[in-house]
Amino acid sequence: MTRSHHFSSVRGFTLIELMVVIVVMAIAASLVLMNIGGVDQRSAMQAREVFLMDVKKLQREADDQSRVLALNVQNATDVSPFRYEVLEYLPATTATDSSSVMLSQTATRWQKYAEFEMQSLPDGVSFQIQPLQHGFENAQNAALLQGDAPKLIWLGNGEIKPVRIQFYFEQLPVGAEIEIDHLGKIVNEE
Repeated sequence: MTRSHHFSSVRGFTLIELMVVIVVMAIAASLVLMNIGGVDQRSAMQAREVFLMDVKKLQREADDQSRVLALNVQNATDVSPFRYEVLEYLPATTATDSSSVMLSQTATRWQKYAEFEMQSLPDGVSFQIQPLQHGFENAQNAALLQGDAPKLIWLGNGEIKPVRIQFYFEQLPVGAEIEIDHLGKIVNEE
């Protein structure tokens, strides 16, 4: 009596097949990890583009409505992302009754601009504003040009405090620096 064993029905993986599967999985994992970083970088570039659109819109609003607007930046904390909002400069009232005078002395000149909602940037994305030197020969309101005033101000007469803005993702620069000249022209917006 001869017994014939057929091992073809009981088959496992060869070492080469296992190695191929491991290599394919490693390549797929590395592509996923690289794409995650790319998604974050793209969201930083998109935030930069949205910011540029906001700057152009605010320039038009300040000029069209003769409003003095400024960008107020709130740095990221452990519980909130980097954010920015727009403030409006309200000149002191010249009321004659004592209650109005008291209010104008205690109220701040910079008020939240209701037409613009606070914008939050994606996690890890921020920007830095560096003021540029420019002489405003006909400036009559020194409060708008002093060191404690916001760095980016639309003066409502077609002029702006010139600045250079750099976006960052996890403290690495994103895109070219954005320069805004004293007439509101944006340089290097790509």
